[in-house]
Amino acid sequence: MRAKARLVASILAPLLLAGTAPTGAFAGDAPAGVAALEREVSLKIAHVRDEGPTDPAKRTMLSEAERLDQKAEQEIAKADYHSARHDLLSANKILDGLVK
Repeated sequence: MRAKARLVASILAPLLLAGTAPTGAFAGDAPAGVAALEREVSLKIAHVRDEGPTDPAKRTMLSEAERLDQKAEQEIAKADYHSARHDLLSANKILDGLVK
């Protein structure tokens, strides 16, 4: 499963850097940096879900990252990009502790 996630990441990384990757459902009007961050967080969440953490603490961390991601999507829909960026960065930091 890790090889698959790495393949997906290697394909999407250049697109994210170029700003041409498809974004989430609400990110169409978001600034490029917020849209790219939302996409990165979504990919990391999918990767961690694929790994299926069994440790209760890791599942709690994943749940918090998912909550922050959903909150950020709502903020993007309201054009509150500052708050969305903050929540996405927080989710990203949590996910960095889960993705190794």
